[in-house]
Parts: sequence; C-alpha cells; structure tokens
Amino acid sequence: MSQAKELPIVVIVDDEPEICTSINRCLMRVNAQVHSFTSPRQALNFIKEHEIALIISDQRMPDIDGHDLLKQVRNLAPQSTRIMLSAYQDFDDVSKSFNEGIIDKFISKPWKNVDLVFAVENAINAEHSIESKVTSSKPVAGDIIGESTVMHTLKQQIKMAAGANVPIFVHGETGTGKELVANACHKASSRVKHPFIAVNCANFSEQLIDAQLFGAVKGAYTGAVKDSQGIFAQADGGTVFLDEITTLPLGIQAKLLRVLQEREYTPLGSTVCVSFDTQIVSASSVKLSDAVNAGEFREDLFYRLNVIPLSIAPLRERGEDIAILANYFLSKFSKEQGKQFTDFASSTTSFMKQYHWPGNVRQLENTIHGACIMHDGTEMTREMIENILQQHVGFNQNESTSSTFIENDDENVVPLADVERKAIESAIDKCNGNISQAAALLKVNPSTIYRKMQKW
Repeated sequence: MSQAKELPIVVIVDDEPEICTSINRCLMRVNAQVHSFTSPRQALNFIKEHEIALIISDQRMPDIDGHDLLKQVRNLAPQSTRIMLSAYQDFDDVSKSFNEGIIDKFISKPWKNVDLVFAVENAINAEHSIESKVTSSKPVAGDIIGESTVMHTLKQQIKMAAGANVPIFVHGETGTGKELVANACHKASSRVKHPFIAVNCANFSEQLIDAQLFGAVKGAYTGAVKDSQGIFAQADGGTVFLDEITTLPLGIQAKLLRVLQEREYTPLGSTVCVSFDTQIVSASSVKLSDAVNAGEFREDLFYRLNVIPLSIAPLRERGEDIAILANYFLSKFSKEQGKQFTDFASSTTSFMKQYHWPGNVRQLENTIHGACIMHDGTEMTREMIENILQQHVGFNQNESTSSTFIENDDENVVPLADVERKAIESAIDKCNGNISQAAALLKVNPSTIYRKMQKW
C-alpha cells in the first residue's frame, strides 16, 4: 500500500462514464494511480486535496468546460501536465487554451490507445512527474534551432499537436524548415519508432503519382513488372510528410480526400482496399486558402488537411535567431571542412542580421557552407559572406557598402518587367500550365502569377 501512495496521480475528467471507463482501461498498464470523474467540480475538489501529476480532460462538458477546468487546475497544480482530449472540430477552442498556457497537449477523439499511453508515460516519466514536465520538450526541440519568441511558440505548438492523430498542415516560405517541423511532430509522437517518409509533391510524375502514393500491382501500367509499394504502405505506423501539397493534380486531390476520410486506399490496378495507420503532415510555401481561391486546390481537402495549422516565421522576422543559426552552421561546416573558423567579425554579424534572407534558413546555411569552403582563417568576415551572396538570385548589392556594381552597358540591359515575364512563362511552360506548381518553383503565391498575367 505504501508503494501505491508514491505513484503519480492521474486524473480523468469526462461527463460520459463510458469514456472514463475506456481511458481507465487504456491506462491500466501505466505505473500511476488513475482517478476518473464525470463531474468537473468533483475533480476540482479532489485536486485541492491531492498533488496530481497529470490531468486528462474533455473540452465540451456541462457546468464547466475543459478550458475553464484546466485553467483552475493550472492555478491549483501548476506543475501538473494538462492534456485536452476532444474532437478535432474543437481545435479553435483548444488552440485558445494552448495559447493561454492552460494545456500542454491535445489528443483528438477518437484517440489511439498507443498515443494516449505514450503521452501519459512521457509526461509522468514513470515515477518523476515534475522532472519530466521540465524535460518533456526535448524530443520536440531536437534539431529546431532558435530562441526567438515565435520559435518558442512553434516548439510548444509542436509539442501540443504531436500525437493528436489528426492531419497537420505546415505553412512557411521556402527554406524555413517545414520538413524539420514535420519531423519534430513525428519524433514527439508515439510513432517515433516507425518510418518518417518525406516527399515533395512538385517532383511527382503526374502519370505515375497515383502509384507513387498508393502503390501498384504488376501490369497496372507500362513498366510495372512487379507489385510495388507506395509511400503510404512504406510509412505504415509512422508519418507521411507531403511537401508542396498544393501542386498535386486535382484528380489526385480527390483520391487523397477519400483516402483520408476512409483511412484506406486502393493500389493502382487493384480492386482490394488496404487500410493504413499513418499520421499525415502536409506543407506548402503557398497558403492553402490562396490555392483554393485560385482554383488550384479543393476546398473540401483544405478542411481535411488544415485541422492543426502550424506556421513558420521567415528568417527576417526572427532577428535574434540569425546569429544563433549562423554560429551553429559555422561550427558545423568549419569542422566538416577542416577549417579553423571560430567566430564572425562584429560587422559580419550586423550585416547578417540586417540582410533579408529571401531563401531563409536554407540560404543562410548554404552561404556559410560556401564561405567555409572558399575561404580560410579563424574569423569569418563580411566580405566572405558577400562573396557567396553575390552569386545568389535576388542579392541586393545596395545592402553592401563594400560591394560595387559592375558598370552596365545600357544597350544590353533588359527591362526587369521583361525578365520577370520570361521567368514566369518559362515556369508555367515547364509545369505544363499548372499555376500552383509554377508558383512553387518561383517561390511566390499563385495569386501573384494570376495578377501578373491579368496585367499583361
């Protein structure tokens, strides 16, 4: 009996008795005391008398809803982990609770037992619930570097959303690290031991995209000499990351919608439905709403994929992170290249913070990588950075007092508007008229291309 008293206390609150019973059964193997309540007020009275490690609460309840209940629990037991268990249609309310620091984790109904057990065990850490509360964000922080306010918020959002078992959509400009965020969601979930497969939809062959996603049987198309597994089969139990989702052809979008609704797919050339258990994380540099308005993306698929939206701020809005990232990349590539760089000159750091970095973190990383390869020394100078940036599209030499323009021959200058039109038309031609794919290649919104075309 004395051992039981030392076990961490888990509180379950749901106005439906059968839900409490199901969660109790699910947590039977967890090394904790589990107490369930159908009345939020009774739960609060219990919490006033006991030191709890974790609480799992429904959102929609009579008398006191989950938001208000967990807000009071935060005051009564600030060290406790607070999990909201609710239908994903409530995510606006859940997001509000999270932004106010009321909840730590969100799990959707119907939940997967493995996700619920994983979240509880991770939070209470078997016996040391308070210590695990402090360190539980480690799997999320992982490779995501940044101390700015927006990045702290993003890391917390990942922690809340991971394992929710509903689709996650990540929006961010090219180079901001959308795959990194998707991978963090995977690592912070119970699926971490299963595959994480990332694919760029813009790279798919339109003729074979069905087979690439869902597999194909022998003879389904010319060249199909044997059965082949698609991405969904390869990632079963894990996570599929669909980058640049807005470039998918409308026909495949319709099939993907059915697949997400039914949780099963049919390989190309087959009549047999295959069920799957995969977390879907999608992303795009184009806002889904913009793609819907442009007629390039299905509105019903938008609502299916945009259940939990995560947004990554561009590097230019993460000022304090630039120096942190730059030092990380300098140390990494200096070691890889066998160089002696240990620091940046003060003028270099100032320049990097002021530069707008249109290619975001990827551009910063590649720039420092190139500078490490092309230069030697112990201190990286501004000139070394600019030497690499001058080769990048869109580099504005007016931002550099040490750089000079090459004297132009007016007769050979092409008007900027003509260069822009040629680039857009070339991209559209390359993508066989698909505006969303062309926009992804050009790193702009489809609406920008439509506006330019109307102007022409």
